[in-house]
Amino acid sequence: DITMIQAKIADVDDLHARRMSTSENILRQDLSAIESIEATIAIIDEEMEKDTWYLTGGKTPLERVHKLLSKLHSIRVCKDKGSQVSREAEALLNKFIQPVESIFKNLPKPLKWQSFLMNDLNLLTDIPLIVQKESKKHDLNKAQIKALAKLEKVSDKAFQDVTRKGSIPFKDQNNSILPTLKLNECSAREIQNFAKEIEKTNVKHQQKTDPDQCEFSTQIKIAVMTRLGIPLVRIAQRLNIHRETISNHAGENQALFNKIYQEFKAGAAVPDMAQEYGAPQSLVWSVVLQDKTDQERFKALNWGLRAWDNWYFNDVDHRFGDPWPGRIPAQLVAHTLFYFTRENDLVLDPMAGGGVVADTCLAFNRRCWSFDLLDRMKTRPEIEPFLWDPEKMAWPVSSNKKPDLIFFDPPYFKKMAAHYREGSISDFPRFKYLHFFKTLFSLLREHSKPLTRMAFLNSDFRDFQGIPAIDEDPDNAILVLAYAKLLETCGWKITHLLDCPLSTERFTGHMVNKMHENRTLGVVRRTLIVGKANSVYKDNP
Repeated sequence: DITMIQAKIADVDDLHARRMSTSENILRQDLSAIESIEATIAIIDEEMEKDTWYLTGGKTPLERVHKLLSKLHSIRVCKDKGSQVSREAEALLNKFIQPVESIFKNLPKPLKWQSFLMNDLNLLTDIPLIVQKESKKHDLNKAQIKALAKLEKVSDKAFQDVTRKGSIPFKDQNNSILPTLKLNECSAREIQNFAKEIEKTNVKHQQKTDPDQCEFSTQIKIAVMTRLGIPLVRIAQRLNIHRETISNHAGENQALFNKIYQEFKAGAAVPDMAQEYGAPQSLVWSVVLQDKTDQERFKALNWGLRAWDNWYFNDVDHRFGDPWPGRIPAQLVAHTLFYFTRENDLVLDPMAGGGVVADTCLAFNRRCWSFDLLDRMKTRPEIEPFLWDPEKMAWPVSSNKKPDLIFFDPPYFKKMAAHYREGSISDFPRFKYLHFFKTLFSLLREHSKPLTRMAFLNSDFRDFQGIPAIDEDPDNAILVLAYAKLLETCGWKITHLLDCPLSTERFTGHMVNKMHENRTLGVVRRTLIVGKANSVYKDNP
């Protein structure tokens, strides 16, 4: 039997005492992934808490640590690229980089601070609190936490059932329930696949729903279109009503907005209010976030705000936009709005598709004019039907107002062409596809003002299927570089290239093995090219 326990007495100050206590907590075997991250944040915060600049970074340790590491990362990336940084940024880097590296080196479980910023902190900034809470309860690892967050986003009911029971009801090929595994015994991929199956079921159910049941009332249509800054004359024309009708609904809509705001303050959920009032979620978010700053909007939506030029998001946010080929994450649009626009700015969306841009603009108090080939009056009155005719390119509206930002997310070359309507530019020959953009880029520049920004999203196309990378024909490819050159030619000065990678999940294990055998190199690169109107541009004769 142990009759004596060795102990060591140390005479240390309060800071060292707290540091020792936190370090001991990290070494506990039963500490969850979230708790380990929180403990690391506590150590950093205790080390830095006497610095005045650091304390201005936020109200909580998480906010302060996130701002510090993001700032250091941003400065370091700029310097690594050979870009010049300000004296203030240089001084900040010199002041904090050594203490930060020392802290991470001396942690009970040492790691790189860049890795902590990219792979750990986002679990607290991007993952909803309810998911964090359940992940602690079930002792999930980082990958499992991210997969559980996807499940929570897809179906709140399924999330509640799974976390309450602590297991997932997997079925075999015969639809029979398999032996139960504890939630923390399921792999992240298994949890993610379970969420995907639920998502597929939801989409099928939505597609089977009678379109007439989904149509919004005239009052709601007017509310959406007016909050997006669409002129009254165009609203009246689009809805085939008199302008007086729009004025008559103004009072009703304001009363509705007041009611939604009060119910939200009382604890009502946004999806429930959207269903109760027959309104899109984006409109409800627009109301409940109307007095918030952009950063507060990110926080309310449980979105982390990236402070660097790599915008990768695990999944789309199903609250914004409709199921659509090539649907992009609303988080990507929100980041573009945050960095390149201000509240009440006008955004032009030339190819609106599922309406992600318009929905995000609603939530972030930006005006938005959207156009698309498909007319969906019943559910998307704010997306006005228009064809960008490559043979006779014209501007869709007669207005002197010019956009502050053009967010342009077109169908990508040869990608998902079968999912678009016949005649989509996605299926154009290579030369015609590029010529279409050259014509449209010039038209967009012509209808822009000196401070207008262009945000063009597209992906590399390489004819890589079954071909060794070394044997690819560059004449069959369209790289992002080609779009950047076209934009420059058509009067846009490129200012930023932002990485927005596509998911690798479409590459199954079998496909990857084949690619390895053939030395085939797939494509996940997607880039948001941001440019500003070039003041010295003159259109080619």
